[in-house]
Amino acid sequence: MKLPVLLKTALACATLAFAAAASAQIAAGKGPVKLIVGYPAGGSADVQARTLADKLAAELGTTVVVDNRTGAGGQIAADYVRAAPPDGLTVLLANMHMMVMLPLTSKSVRYDPVKDFQAVGRIVSFYEGIAVPTALPAQNVQQWLDLARADPSKASYGVPAPGSVAQFMGFRLGSEAKANLVAAPYRGAAPLVQDLLGNQIAAGIIPIADLVAHQQSGKLKVLAVNGAKRAALLPDVPTLKELGQPHFDNLEWTGLFVPAGTPRPIVEQLHAALGKALANKEVQERLQKLSSDPSPSTPEELTKLIADDLKRWGPVVKASGFTSE
Repeated sequence: MKLPVLLKTALACATLAFAAAASAQIAAGKGPVKLIVGYPAGGSADVQARTLADKLAAELGTTVVVDNRTGAGGQIAADYVRAAPPDGLTVLLANMHMMVMLPLTSKSVRYDPVKDFQAVGRIVSFYEGIAVPTALPAQNVQQWLDLARADPSKASYGVPAPGSVAQFMGFRLGSEAKANLVAAPYRGAAPLVQDLLGNQIAAGIIPIADLVAHQQSGKLKVLAVNGAKRAALLPDVPTLKELGQPHFDNLEWTGLFVPAGTPRPIVEQLHAALGKALANKEVQERLQKLSSDPSPSTPEELTKLIADDLKRWGPVVKASGFTSE
């Protein structure tokens, strides 16, 4: 029996689509896969990448090479991956700063975090903490805000980088409390912590990875953290939500991304490999030592998270008047 022309055409298209999907599924296995990191070796993003690389390689059946392409707060790495072939062999490890804050704050950003990338899945979430020197006569956030209102010298808060989430957390906190808080951007968390330890600045908003040891030793006071629940590493420190500040539930995060247009079978293959890596106990322990909570997600959940974060922080950035140019 002869098949109608339309049916023949449909079957041919289906066969080609199946073949394309099959080849797409093995494309990531041809390797090596380059895992692109926008920050220097030794930093938390780099450590995350190197923690995952071997496990991803085992799942994908190929070599995974960590490639540090630093500069412009992660823009160079993002631009590199955006322009890469969508074959699953070039993967970006990106954080919230690269995918949310930079597009909101910098006119030089050439990529669209939603249109130019396909999310693979979230890796971790991590907390920001509000810390003050032990010499500051404030035992909680409200007391610090009261001091800031009364004494402008106590209103400065350090942040690890200009245009960071920490900067806009402070801006929103100060605006809602009618305290004229003033951000003091640093080049990284380390010099900010040193100034806090030396009582050179009244407060800092910093990822808790840089604060836990100093809180435990009594050298700094962590007054609060963001997030919907307390940080496991700082169980005695309240959340801002507990203190009556309802707008700071969401944590920062890192995730894996590939160029837009990457075939779905490759995305699923990479997502499955990431899920198995994050389920590994050794990987979980290493990530937790970075004060980061393994937080796997679906590609769709991470895409939605980016859209929600852009919507959440866009008005705050605009109200602050901040620009990186």
